[in-house]
Amino acid sequence: MPNPNRANGRPRFYPENMSNRTGARDANVIGRSVVKFRYQRGWTQDELVGKLQLLGCYMTRDILANIETQRGPATDKQLEFFAQVFEAREADFFPPKRHFSGRVVGLAMRIVTRRRCSHRRRRRRAARTPLALPPRT
Repeated sequence: MPNPNRANGRPRFYPENMSNRTGARDANVIGRSVVKFRYQRGWTQDELVGKLQLLGCYMTRDILANIETQRGPATDKQLEFFAQVFEAREADFFPPKRHFSGRVVGLAMRIVTRRRCSHRRRRRRAARTPLALPPRT
């Protein structure tokens, strides 16, 4: 019976076993855009992979599927190849920046990094007393 604390014979905390956790999703924000551009052109994953391979990008259908579902990271070189195939700018692959308050964040905003707690007293420094020198003789 296989050990549930091990994946592929190695402990679960090995880096290659961490790819299906949240770290890979954070490393790939362009996956949904790749799907959108591919659907707009009516291409299958195999057709897109073929176009990327003709440009010199190493890509398989499995790698593309992992990028599209955000299970695997996308490199900057792959982003350049995607932009070339789809005839789009690299910036078009990234999601737009969200503004939760509806206001544009700019230089005029004051950024507060630390607030004082109202219930805490200020720290006081210990009073320094000069060293007592021995009397002169």
